[in-house]
Amino acid sequence: MDDGLRAGLITLEQLQEVSLFSRHVADVRKEYPGVGGRRLIHETIRRMINVLVCDLIETTEKHIARQRPRDLAEVHLAPPLVAFSDDLHAAQRHLKRFLRTQLYQHYQVLRMASRAKRIISDLFAAFTSDPRLLPPQYQVLADGDQARRVADYIAGMTDRYAIKEHRRLFAIGES
Repeated sequence: MDDGLRAGLITLEQLQEVSLFSRHVADVRKEYPGVGGRRLIHETIRRMINVLVCDLIETTEKHIARQRPRDLAEVHLAPPLVAFSDDLHAAQRHLKRFLRTQLYQHYQVLRMASRAKRIISDLFAAFTSDPRLLPPQYQVLADGDQARRVADYIAGMTDRYAIKEHRRLFAIGES
């Protein structure tokens, strides 16, 4: 939510349609009249996370106390033990549906994801085809699995660093 708001992909007005958000933003506004901007968003999201975590813990404790599993086999046979309460489960599913349709499937997010996949694929192909492009500590084969070394190297990159590496390797006309 925070990233989507900052990027302008979703608005506070849209989030007001989500009961879990609207309930907490109303509480924040009541407790801190005149609050707005980043502070309003931060405090609202903080409260939402707190409620979700506390509810998950309390509901899970109740399920475990009711089922009293004695070993792992009984845990596997029991109905789901880790869960939200029914009310909060419905509210968080509504939030998830909202975020999926309004944020995760937003055309700009999909474009960025497509670009990220291309960058990662290009880096992987370049580094596996010529391991000399890797930093020295990643050039040494570990158990003969160079692909694993390349994957570990790429997984450790920040988004910015991966983009920078991609530009270094694939920029046309630059040296």
